[in-house]
Parts: sequence; C-alpha cells; structure tokens
Amino acid sequence: MTRTSSAAGPSPAGGGPVPYLTDREVDILRRVARGERLRDIGAALFLSTTGVHSVLSRTFTRLGAANTVNAVHVAGQLGLLDPPPAVVVPPVLVEVLGLVAQGCTNAEVGRRMGRSEYWAAERMRDVMRRLGARDRAHAVALAIGAGLIRPPRPEQDAA
Repeated sequence: MTRTSSAAGPSPAGGGPVPYLTDREVDILRRVARGERLRDIGAALFLSTTGVHSVLSRTFTRLGAANTVNAVHVAGQLGLLDPPPAVVVPPVLVEVLGLVAQGCTNAEVGRRMGRSEYWAAERMRDVMRRLGARDRAHAVALAIGAGLIRPPRPEQDAA
C-alpha cells in the first residue's frame, strides 16, 4: 500500500505533488530519524541491510534527497515523521552541546566552561540520556533537529 503526506503543496524537489511513499519506506525513514541502525531496522522488518539500503535509495529518489540526513529533513517537512518529543534541556547542557557541535572533546568542554573533563563527560551523558541519543554525534543531530542549537558554520579559509 502506498501513502502520501497529509501536507499540501509542492515537494521540496522542485514542485509538483507530494511524493508517494510506501508504508515500508515511511517506516524505515521514521526508524532512521529515531537513530536506529540499519542492521537493527533490517532485523525488525525482516530485511537484509542491503534491502534497507535499497529501500532508502528508492526513497531518496522519490523525495529528491541526496542523502539520509536530507531525506529525513524533507520527510519531516512533509509531515511524514512523528513529531519529536518535547525535551527539557537546561541551559548548561545546551552550552555543552554547542561546544560538542563545534568539535570539542570533553577535556576542551570542561576547560572552556571552567570545569573538569569528568564534569563535562557527566553532562554529556546526561544530555544523551535526555535526548535518547546513542552517541555524541547523534545527540548533536537531535539537538539541532529540536532547535536547541544551531548547526556549526563551516570555518572559512583565511586564504
């Protein structure tokens, strides 16, 4: 069975109707957006990892997306994904996430905030638990998606 978004309007891939996606494609996108690993998605849906890749590739084409991050973003804009749960993150943890997003290690976060490396690691564990993240990169991605922090800008070459 196929489905379409309930959102009206053109697709982000250059106009026209919202693309049709199968229930399986939407399910896989939702699982990817939640941070599940491809092998775990495959196991839950009785697909090989290659099969999950194949479905994602087809979904990218239908959404006009270049990669997984872009596909999840487009699907979110089209209303195909579950809304992210409301998460309360104190300002100090948002500051820690911002530094991690800039590429800081726990030692650098601690130093910049006038604390220890251990303190920074504990705060990072706390924010990962609150966001339901599996690792630091996933925590940063979830925080950006939730609007807690802005994506870091690429550094400009001085040349």
